Amino acid sequence: MGDEFSIEDAIIILRRRFFYFLIPVLIIAPLGILTVMLLPAKYTAQGTILVESQQIPTELIRSTINAYAQERIQTIRQRVMTRNRLLEVAEKYSLFPRSLGLSETERVKLMRERLDVSLITSDFNRNAARDGTIAFTVAYTDRDDNKAFQVANEFMTLFLSEDVRSRTTGASNTTEFFEREATRLRDSVAAIEGRISEYKTSNSTALPEHLNMHLDMLERANRDASDAQTSITQLEEEGRFLETQLITGPTSDDSLSRELVRLESDLARLRATYHDNYPEVVAKRSEIAAIRQQMAPSREIQTLRSTLSDTELALTQIERNEETTPEQLEAAEINVENARIALSDKIAEESRKGSSDIAGVQLEGRMAVINNRIRMQKRKLDTSTEQLADLEARISRTPEVERGLAALTRDHENIFREYQDVLAKQQDAQLAENLEENQQAEKFSILEPALRPEEPSSPDRPKLIILALFAALGLGGGTAFAVEMSFATIRGRNHVTNLIDSHPIAVIPYIASAEKSRFGLHNLGRVFGNKSNEPKTA
Repeated sequence: MGDEFSIEDAIIILRRRFFYFLIPVLIIAPLGILTVMLLPAKYTAQGTILVESQQIPTELIRSTINAYAQERIQTIRQRVMTRNRLLEVAEKYSLFPRSLGLSETERVKLMRERLDVSLITSDFNRNAARDGTIAFTVAYTDRDDNKAFQVANEFMTLFLSEDVRSRTTGASNTTEFFEREATRLRDSVAAIEGRISEYKTSNSTALPEHLNMHLDMLERANRDASDAQTSITQLEEEGRFLETQLITGPTSDDSLSRELVRLESDLARLRATYHDNYPEVVAKRSEIAAIRQQMAPSREIQTLRSTLSDTELALTQIERNEETTPEQLEAAEINVENARIALSDKIAEESRKGSSDIAGVQLEGRMAVINNRIRMQKRKLDTSTEQLADLEARISRTPEVERGLAALTRDHENIFREYQDVLAKQQDAQLAENLEENQQAEKFSILEPALRPEEPSSPDRPKLIILALFAALGLGGGTAFAVEMSFATIRGRNHVTNLIDSHPIAVIPYIASAEKSRFGLHNLGRVFGNKSNEPKTA
């Protein structure tokens, strides 16, 4: 086909089928131009919203909104372009008259098609905090330039208000979350502090911080008990010596007394050097016991001594009893004093044998003092013994109490550390919320508001007219070609060459007669495919 048709052949076909080419052009071109001119004009109002960076350095205050600007724009776009919002805007500006009979779904679809949001990015601003979005445009298209202007500004306002609302709400929600967490952790800290306080109160006698004090008290109590026991032993020996002197009296044979005094002196000297189990100490004690057996008091005195011991023991028990009344204590002391007086009277009666004896009275006084000191030392010994038992129990319980207290303290430290972290985050969230409320964080601001369009944005009539002309020319050419192909005519030397499979010697063009030239019959012949009008080829 390419060898059969050449530019020359196309020119021949165009000249021969000119009317077939011209008629569609004359029909289609005016219709296309008329259609283009009748197309309704559409106006587009467009505004630009700038994405401003945070005004305070992020190193000082970090915003709680961590979404990129592009993500936030798309999120806000979805919220703004909800069905209810679009219908509210359409109703507010009467974008779709009721005469059109459009349903809500159709109106929403048209508004979404007419609204366009485009991002403006810059590769030079890409960093860890931003995605390169520096601004975005909001455009709305409508047949009414005033409505396009109003609706575009309405959507820009919606974008700004939704951005402020979402950012402040997000910051406020973050602050409220940390406030709730801080309150919960504060209650937990208070609860565990209460448990620690109760635990310390219930185990106040065995707390680890008192261990050294208890050890010192235990050492002092041991020392006091040892000293009391030593004092009791010495006082008892001195009392027995005084009893012996009181019984023998100054008029009786004092050989045993002198011997007893000598043995007591020797025993005291030996005990200062040796311990109680030393053989000489044991021997001296045996000799002293034998002499005391000979000098033993009468049965009545022994009975009175036993009575005195019982009353003193009863007095000691009453003194230890916390519920003892003053009357009971006074009665017990009177019983002890009466028993001591009875014993002293009996000793005086047997020692003096009815005569006045100053030495015996002095011995009885000394014995009364010694007995009182013995009772006081025994009370001190009992107190030290009880204190020893109590301190040993406290010390033995201290490790167990320390383990329990350590577990509670560890829980308290962990929760308190978490509470401190949440408090710090709450303060940061509060600063971020203040940052959002004062509009000093990353925000949207109107760079260029939407203006009333002066010229329609569509249709582009010059381009459409040119397209219509090209379509008319194409249709005319196609019609001429189709007509040419429907007739079996010779279309040029290439066609002849293909038919005879040989090149012609010469091509003689068509020469019209004067008559045909006058009346234009050669053109009609070309139109109707008259072979007589074809060029002669030899």
